[in-house]
Amino acid sequence: MENVVLIIHLILAIGLIAVVLIQRSEGGGLGMGGGGGGA
Repeated sequence: MENVVLIIHLILAIGLIAVVLIQRSEGGGLGMGGGGGGA
């Protein structure tokens, strides 16, 4: 049972990372602007 939870957790983590990378590659200007404003 623990293995199933770990696998789901890894899949979700990798999925979130992929979404962030895709958004940065598509809208780099918006990503940099948002990061600069937040910092």
